[in-house]
Amino acid sequence: MPKLLVIILSLTISLIGASYAENPFSADQSFGGQIPMEGQPITLKEAISQIGSAGDQFLKIEGQITEVCQAKGCWMILVEGDTYARVTFEDYGFFVPTETSMQRSVIYGQLSERTLSGQEAAHFAQDAGSQSKIELEGEIKEYSILARGVQLENRS
Repeated sequence: MPKLLVIILSLTISLIGASYAENPFSADQSFGGQIPMEGQPITLKEAISQIGSAGDQFLKIEGQITEVCQAKGCWMILVEGDTYARVTFEDYGFFVPTETSMQRSVIYGQLSERTLSGQEAAHFAQDAGSQSKIELEGEIKEYSILARGVQLENRS
């Protein structure tokens, strides 16, 4: 993995640490489609551990948002500890506010593993707000969630 991306992700993840409060999740904002009421959300790590057996199943996954596309809110990064997944939105049908960073969330979507080209990774870094021209070589593997619905909890 290119050094710059590793550094960015490490800094982002270290800022989160144990930021989850023991308070129950409270959905203050919703975007996209309806998230089913039944069933409890699972953690991102639990979802990743089931990736082979879950198939194309839609899951309710909880985590904390650490980055959002600053161009228009068309993707975000969901983090749990040292694990992350890039969240994009089904059919490009909705976006989230660009100031969504550092909010707890529940995502209803399909989890998969995907490989980004260096060019795609550089594009995402620029969308995240990097002012410098970034050139990344090689491929980067990451987890991805195609979200049908997103619930956010306001920072308190």
